[in-house]
Amino acid sequence: MSSPLVSIITPSFNQAKWLEHAILSVLNQTYPHIEYIIIDGGSTDGSKEIIEKYAPRLKYWQSAPDKGQADALNIGFKKASGHLIAYLNADDLLEPNAVEGIINAYEVNQEFAIYYGKCKTIDADGNLLEEGKGNQVKFSEIVKKGMLPNIYQPACFFNKAYLPREFFVDTKFKFAFDFELILALASTKILLFLNRDVASYRVHEESKSSRFKIEAYKEKLTLQEKYSKKDYLLFKWQRVKLALAEKTGKISNGKAAL
Repeated sequence: MSSPLVSIITPSFNQAKWLEHAILSVLNQTYPHIEYIIIDGGSTDGSKEIIEKYAPRLKYWQSAPDKGQADALNIGFKKASGHLIAYLNADDLLEPNAVEGIINAYEVNQEFAIYYGKCKTIDADGNLLEEGKGNQVKFSEIVKKGMLPNIYQPACFFNKAYLPREFFVDTKFKFAFDFELILALASTKILLFLNRDVASYRVHEESKSSRFKIEAYKEKLTLQEKYSKKDYLLFKWQRVKLALAEKTGKISNGKAAL
């Protein structure tokens, strides 16, 4: 296969503080055959001006109100024509040779639903908090234990051949749509882990994962209940503990004092 096309989508809303870093991490990739799509939700913090600066190098961009992050991704998905599709949030980063490494694996074997690597954790200023993490993981492990620390969304590239549905992510979920996407693919197809750094995930107080831990945890439980019938009682018990913890205030890191 010659020069497979890779589509990368960045959803953004008032993320000017980090947006340009994310954009440059895509545009400076060593692999040249990338179409980059930015869907901004009508930011008022200077994000539009940053996007306009790089507009000639983008496949498509818009800055207009949308229905949130998942909706923005689906707008981008409809514009994407790549063999592989990834999405990079405006506060995350790709390693310079991330796409090249993924494509090297894809060209050897196109039968995997997700190609993913290790993901670093950085702070608001870009300082390294944790070295890259990730492992080869089976569906049964993902559905029971969740994504982390085995598979991180910024380090995932999705095979469009296995995305027959009209949408990229399910907008019923505001926080766990990445978990749903990975579970939907992993439930029927094989994933491939590459033992190399692919991305960096930024941890900061303004992120959704920091501000809405309980809501995100509830959506995660909903998906675990749906995809793992044999562990249904376990997840129901976790939901009961979560409800009790919410009443007593004994909640730590989005979990019900587990």
